[in-house]
Amino acid sequence: MKSTRTLWRTIGTTAAISTLLMAGGLVYAMNDIMNPKPADFVQQPQQQPAAEAKTTVDIVALGDSLTVGTGDVSGKGYVQNVKDKLAAATKKQVNVIGNYAVNGYTTGQLLNDLQNAKGVPYGIERADIVLLTMGGNDLFAIGRDVMNSQTDELDPVKIRERMPEPQKRLEHILTRLAELNPKATIVYVGVYNPFYDLPEMRPASVHIQEWNDAAFRVANKYPNMVFVPTMDLFQLQFDKYMYTDHFHPNQEGYVRIADRVVQALE
Repeated sequence: MKSTRTLWRTIGTTAAISTLLMAGGLVYAMNDIMNPKPADFVQQPQQQPAAEAKTTVDIVALGDSLTVGTGDVSGKGYVQNVKDKLAAATKKQVNVIGNYAVNGYTTGQLLNDLQNAKGVPYGIERADIVLLTMGGNDLFAIGRDVMNSQTDELDPVKIRERMPEPQKRLEHILTRLAELNPKATIVYVGVYNPFYDLPEMRPASVHIQEWNDAAFRVANKYPNMVFVPTMDLFQLQFDKYMYTDHFHPNQEGYVRIADRVVQALE
């Protein structure tokens, strides 16, 4: 009888304790819901402010008399025309921060400047766009004494024997430009035949195109380099777009080159 009373007391006590624990848990849970504690703060990585978009375009030009603008009575040449037309197209301020072109320059002279001169590489490193004409004087030198004495025509064998050396120098020039400034857009303006209107010199266009093809293959290796052809710009209306020296474009001819360069840049 005594053991039975003890058993019931134990059960009653256990039940009371359980009831108190459940009540306490309920109160705690309700308090957590009604008065939630703020979660531990986890600091998020701060977003870096976006770099301000550049509002100017800086051009460096180099090469031979075409980049000088020889033959343009306005003095603008294709470089200044590119500057003006690009400014109109982009609504940005376009600056020519350096024009290192020299009349009569050849691949050997320009390559020497890129490897040894201090000012030219520095300017290229700062540019957004690099404009280049090069090869016309090399091809003109190649064309000397290459007429076949028996047929009085250009000797393609002699021409092709002389082409590889200046072509290799042009490749070194383009490669050097890409090394100096891999972010700039490098524009190589192709060579045309300034004697296309002379029947005996018209076949030279084949070899000039071979030069251009070689330049295109090099330019195609670099994502920031573009080849701009000019051969066709002067063929159909040669006298209209060529200067009186029979070698350089005139004012209208340079505008046509500039139009094509800007088209490639847009």
